[in-house]
Amino acid sequence: MKTSHLIPLAMLMFSALTNATSLEQGQTEFDNGNYRLAQSILQETKSSDVRKPLMLARIALKSDQPDVALQHIENAIQSEPKNAELYFCHAEVVAVLAEKASIFKISGYIKKLKRSFLRAVELAPDNANYRSALIKFYLNAPAMFGGDEQEAIKHIKQLEKIDPFAAHLARLHLYAKLDDKAAFAHSLETVSKDFGTEPELYYTLGIVYQEQKELEPALHQLRKAARMEATTPEQKKAKYRSLVLIGTLSQQLARHHNEGAAALRQYLEEATPSYDMPDKSQIKFQLATIAKAQNQVATAQQLLQEVIAEALSKALKKKAQSALGKLAS
Repeated sequence: MKTSHLIPLAMLMFSALTNATSLEQGQTEFDNGNYRLAQSILQETKSSDVRKPLMLARIALKSDQPDVALQHIENAIQSEPKNAELYFCHAEVVAVLAEKASIFKISGYIKKLKRSFLRAVELAPDNANYRSALIKFYLNAPAMFGGDEQEAIKHIKQLEKIDPFAAHLARLHLYAKLDDKAAFAHSLETVSKDFGTEPELYYTLGIVYQEQKELEPALHQLRKAARMEATTPEQKKAKYRSLVLIGTLSQQLARHHNEGAAALRQYLEEATPSYDMPDKSQIKFQLATIAKAQNQVATAQQLLQEVIAEALSKALKKKAQSALGKLAS
């Protein structure tokens, strides 16, 4: 074989290797929360790997571009129609679009949301996260948009075979929605015996009580989660989400400001970046709001300036600029 014939083949192999390396670099930056850099790398990377559209879609969501995110995911689904994670991400994107939709479009988005959750569960029936999300949809959506408590119960029974702890948490949401206090108390007693050392139990209780407008009981449960040892990724996420919610409740209650600020600062110091966790710019905005409530104007200004410089979300930048302007006036 002539040497000249080998040159195109060598170039092709080098190009493939370079693209694979770039994709891994993009994944690393994405995992580290460096979304702008990850986006830049991924946009220059030629790859059919499904991770590329998934990451670009999730970066677009964080950048307040749900339509762009939807395009990434729907194109990927056409290429890989049996990929459960793509359908789950599609549901995440459509949920954001539904929140912003007019009354004339919301029904269509919610139908898409339901279909994507169902397809994700169909393709990955043993994935507890996907089934738990579907259960929450059935419990929270209005009946006219597909909410169905009986369907939720059916999937909770399936979830029991896959992840008993997740099924217990789903039952707490169910009984709270049904306002069945006896069943709720029994379920809580049962899950506490077997999973009383799991931060996610107390985080879930915090969410349930917050949804019922019982903010002090919610705060009590979240404090438990925040104080617990966390070693697994799931435990850490529950713990750090609890810290964020403590900060939120201190604002809603207009008291416990020092506790709320301390919880948010702990999140900033300890939490590992993850696309499904609050960005640190969001936490800094919350801290600025608490600082303003405590008449700590210089601290609030500094935090807002950091949000403006760092935030990926244009909406959050705009809110920070508005708040900063009000402090200066």
